Amino acid sequence: MRGRSKQAAAETRAFTREFDYVGPSSAMLADPSFPPYAAALARQAELTGSSPERHGFARRPGARLLDPDAAAGLPDLSAADGRVVAILVDQSGGLRGPDSDRMVACVDRLALSLERAGVPFEVLAFSTLRWKGGLSREKWVAEGRPEGPGRLNDLLHVVHKDFDEAWNEGSPSPRERLDRMMRDPFQREGLDGEALAWALDRIVGRGGAERTIVVVGVATPIDEATCTAESPQFLEADLARSVRRALREGVSLETIGVRSESRIAEFYPKTTYQPQPGAPMDPAAACEAVLYAVGVRPTAAFPAPR
Repeated sequence: MRGRSKQAAAETRAFTREFDYVGPSSAMLADPSFPPYAAALARQAELTGSSPERHGFARRPGARLLDPDAAAGLPDLSAADGRVVAILVDQSGGLRGPDSDRMVACVDRLALSLERAGVPFEVLAFSTLRWKGGLSREKWVAEGRPEGPGRLNDLLHVVHKDFDEAWNEGSPSPRERLDRMMRDPFQREGLDGEALAWALDRIVGRGGAERTIVVVGVATPIDEATCTAESPQFLEADLARSVRRALREGVSLETIGVRSESRIAEFYPKTTYQPQPGAPMDPAAACEAVLYAVGVRPTAAFPAPR
């Protein structure tokens, strides 16, 4: 499959990387035959002028993005030279629905703000191509289920925006691609550790005096096939290993917990934003907390988030 992951891109032990997809979301969305999303891509193509609910979409594409008036009303921002940012979005199925709506709104606002401040950034997302192991597990079964297979699913790592793209240019633009893929069936299982290692490889290769990865999710790595063949702790240890690597390599980690019960504090040294118990995520407050943490300031400075 296109864009196979590299062994060096992660320390994770995997049974096979043959079926992984690592590459731009634009390539997927432009290919109506892309497995295993062919039916969904065909539905997206015919969505214009039809009922969104009939096609399984919560609302029309783009409804979760800031409208032009709201985007134009964002403050003028500035940041110190040398900062580069990677936004890493958890695109797993447990976050479908209102959580995804808030995540898209938050990332859109954050991306528009970083662009205004002149901060180079990219937007990445992660999930799996299939449920319950997919082709990786099928290959493992066909080979007699050897013990200790490691990761047993087909990972999905997509680049919604690379450092050289503009957030709101292109057809579809990076912000539109994020919106389209933060929906069923593009949201499946979550392999957080490998995703963070991938983001690290990319941002370390980019260089920069101050490198930051902003993780947006719940820090709950889960994949049924892997957890059954190995243990739930296999994926958790993988995430912890990637966090330690980030600290060794001098990459700062900012985190947005999408839910009040997010497990951010179990794995990451810092929780930049997380809603209070029982409260939903506030996209604007989460964005403001991250901007403050990475040194982005409006010309009329706002106070530190409480």
